[in-house]
Amino acid sequence: MLAVAVRGVPRLVHLTGPSGSGKSSFAAGLPGIDVVVSLDDLREARGSRAGQRDNQEVLGEGLDRLDAALAGGGTVVWDATSLNRHQRSLVHAVARRRDALVTHAVTVVEEDELHRRNATRAHPVPPHVLTAQLHRFVPPYPGEAHRTWYVGPSGGVDDVDGVLDDDGQGA
Repeated sequence: MLAVAVRGVPRLVHLTGPSGSGKSSFAAGLPGIDVVVSLDDLREARGSRAGQRDNQEVLGEGLDRLDAALAGGGTVVWDATSLNRHQRSLVHAVARRRDALVTHAVTVVEEDELHRRNATRAHPVPPHVLTAQLHRFVPPYPGEAHRTWYVGPSGGVDDVDGVLDDDGQGA
């Protein structure tokens, strides 16, 4: 069910969810990923993973990397919170330009669990930032992507909308 690669057809796994919800951990376990574009990693390369001052430049660099990776026809993960439709639309525009098949991987974790996880993370966000993210989070609706995976607290896909098998056809 979690096959992600079709030769020659670019694929995007677009992670979405608040900080600490398991996006990066989920992505690390996916088979067949060619490139991961992580906005946190791009910020860290600029000197501060937590730094928000250069967000526009970081986003631009990330979108450029996404475009180049999808142009190669592989499977790419977009690792960022992507909390609302506007944020996701910027990534979707690149995917559409490259005729990529898009999978949303929506992390679904209760607020108490997110705060607990955040307290033990290597790079926690301030609690008020996490609370603000939760208030802004508008999960994607099924149909905004070719398929949607709902990733539960255990890190596995608990539910799916829109299933594509390995040949790109419906199941």
